[in-house]
Amino acid sequence: MPELFDAMRPLPATAARYREREWWRDRTFLDDLRDAAEQVPDRPALINWRTAEGRAVTLTFAELADRVERYAAGLDGLGVRPGEVVAFQLPDWWEAAALTLACWRVGAVTMPLSSRFGRREVGRMLAATGAVLLVTTDRHPGPEHIEALARLADDLPALRHRAVIGDATATGALDFGSCLDTASRTAPRGTGLAPDEAATVLFTSGTSGSATAVVHSLNTLYAGVRRPLPIPPLLPGQPFPLLTPLSHGAGLRNGLLRPLVDRTTALYSDEWDAGRWLDLLGSYRAGALIAPPAMLESLATEQARRPRDLPAWEAVAAMAASPSRELVDLLRRTLSDRVVNALGSTESGGILSTALTDPPERAARSVGRPMPGIELRMAPATGADQASPVDLRGPSTCLGTFDRDTGRLLWRAADHDGWFPTGDLMRPDGEGGLRYAGRASDRISGTTQLMIPVVDVETELREHPAIDDVVLVGYPAEHGDLPCAVVVPAAGCSPGLAELRGWLAGRGMTDWYWPTRVETVARFPRNELGKVRKNVLRAWLSGAGPLPVADDDPTTAAVPPVPATSTARARSTAPTTSAHPPEDA
Repeated sequence: MPELFDAMRPLPATAARYREREWWRDRTFLDDLRDAAEQVPDRPALINWRTAEGRAVTLTFAELADRVERYAAGLDGLGVRPGEVVAFQLPDWWEAAALTLACWRVGAVTMPLSSRFGRREVGRMLAATGAVLLVTTDRHPGPEHIEALARLADDLPALRHRAVIGDATATGALDFGSCLDTASRTAPRGTGLAPDEAATVLFTSGTSGSATAVVHSLNTLYAGVRRPLPIPPLLPGQPFPLLTPLSHGAGLRNGLLRPLVDRTTALYSDEWDAGRWLDLLGSYRAGALIAPPAMLESLATEQARRPRDLPAWEAVAAMAASPSRELVDLLRRTLSDRVVNALGSTESGGILSTALTDPPERAARSVGRPMPGIELRMAPATGADQASPVDLRGPSTCLGTFDRDTGRLLWRAADHDGWFPTGDLMRPDGEGGLRYAGRASDRISGTTQLMIPVVDVETELREHPAIDDVVLVGYPAEHGDLPCAVVVPAAGCSPGLAELRGWLAGRGMTDWYWPTRVETVARFPRNELGKVRKNVLRAWLSGAGPLPVADDDPTTAAVPPVPATSTARARSTAPTTSAHPPEDA
């Protein structure tokens, strides 16, 4: 794997160009941390709600810097060397943030793994990258999972160590505190990972197929952090609420790296609970929200059910192709009068967004304009949907991608002048921006081989009063794919095929766009960010795989369909102080 990472280094001309434009730099995030620890040592860097403890833990910049040095010394003592991969499957705890920086301190490459990845996927990722260390807890995502990973380790010769936060003896692992969190060792000399070297391996959501490994450098991550978010800036002392997991690119950039650069505070919670999050947002007077639609919907629904005293946010942002009109209206009633829309990717961070000055309803019909530093190119539109595939290039675009299962190189920026094929289909929105038309892999050809505009059909069907949510998924037919409407019914009503086709006919929609089949489900299988896993639905419709039950759904913990009532009542404090209950609005 170090050889593959070396092969992904940017071309000198590319590095020079982005440095000249100040998108890239010669400093690193470790330099940012050292400066913050010296200049604002007592300023909170991370506020971390711990559900099991019923309290939050606050780490200042000085405390975070100290933990990073301790962990770096522990990694060095375990023999972790530059270019080797350190994997961790941890909740959104401050330990994950400190471990990330410690890995870069010793020159190692991080591989954060979502808690939603099962042992099969984790095993493949560990094998493909040759990870030398795996860090977990003793209970997240579950004891059976941790035990399965322990058995799996016997078949991974490159995996030299497993470390566990909690009870390590149950699975014969190293105790995290004894081997990493100790002040008895000295961190290695040197400043750590260079800015243009491979720094982290992230995984795409896999909603359209299998997950792909994406490799970023410190500088491609920095460019994503340097690009401003499409929400109002934080006020002095206001923490940034991190709703996306640290194992996700947006979580890494906004929950760890942006605070280091801007010397601001990030607010985490280790479990998703809309009620608890609203309590935290109110207690800490947190900054404006940017989150996937499913999370925003849960927050808005819970706020409508039991209003909290929340900050007066100028806007909230949905991380989506486009939130529905119903969701935009709900958000405007409960969280903020203004909604913006932002589209990004694991490969490049933020790509497009609507603006704070746009009409708030525009978020439901547009993904806006390219963010600073992003270049887009679109092939001529083809087919009835008039949508074009989009390529992008920019300083935040990854170094390369490789296959999750084999480690085989798939794409490298140096081979394509930096142009990355996003797999997204778009068309002009008529307002100077773009409208999202779907994923190329989700296109449904129909038996006429004329492409069906999936997003347009879904948008119209969501207006039906008997439908709570719907996705259009292709299933194999003799001469192409046919569209199936997979419906989550509203209030137990299950509309039939004739009713849906009649509804679309009444809207004047072209007849060969109409679904030829309807299936009803209680809820969609989703990933940790709330994206519908259409690949799972496609396999189910074709008989190639089962539909996951609710308990196995990847969003059971991450994005519940009905917001849970909060039972949290403890106010965040630093580790050395006692907890105080927040006001219950």
